[in-house]
Amino acid sequence: MKTNPSPQHGAAIALVQLLEEFADLPLLYWQISNHESFRGDLYGFTTAPDPRPIVTAWADALGASVAESTFQYADEPHVQFTVETVWRDVRVRIILSCPASVLAETAVAA
Repeated sequence: MKTNPSPQHGAAIALVQLLEEFADLPLLYWQISNHESFRGDLYGFTTAPDPRPIVTAWADALGASVAESTFQYADEPHVQFTVETVWRDVRVRIILSCPASVLAETAVAA
């Protein structure tokens, strides 16, 4: 066994445990950061017409809250939903976004 494992090793193990423990949650694309100042972090992404149910499910499972912010992309307002927490000593950050117009359409349909 290595005495000095890769800084990403703990995040990789935490990701396996996370996916086993929450296998029933919506699928995300996961990335383990290799940036020196963020090494060992887990980042989750996905695309969905309305990402709120997905981000809420993950936030509830991780015992975290969802932060909402807006930004411009291609001259169109977008909404970003972020969950940031520490799980098993590994920082987890889930970021999902969509055009604001999609959320407005969903609200009208409801």
